[in-house]
Amino acid sequence: MRALIFSTLLACGICANAASADEEKIVNVYNWSDYIAPDTAEKFEKETGIKVRYDVYDGNEVLETKLLTGGSGYDVVYPSAYPFLKNQVKAGAFLDLDT
Repeated sequence: MRALIFSTLLACGICANAASADEEKIVNVYNWSDYIAPDTAEKFEKETGIKVRYDVYDGNEVLETKLLTGGSGYDVVYPSAYPFLKNQVKAGAFLDLDT
């Protein structure tokens, strides 16, 4: 289930970070340190040809500090819902996805 969620969210992040045909496609992910299987990003890269830059954090405060400082460079993040996500949305830390 987590691999499916990861793949779905990465696909959304790729839409937001579309590269030209000549550029290497990369999605930058910031996630909990133990959220996905060790081989999930590697499998995603193999299946899609899109490189995953995967950084981890160990607490909501770390994520929130990085996001609210601005310019984090991440395409996909996995915040906890309460109360952090609410605060981050209110502060404008996230962009809408183009659909």
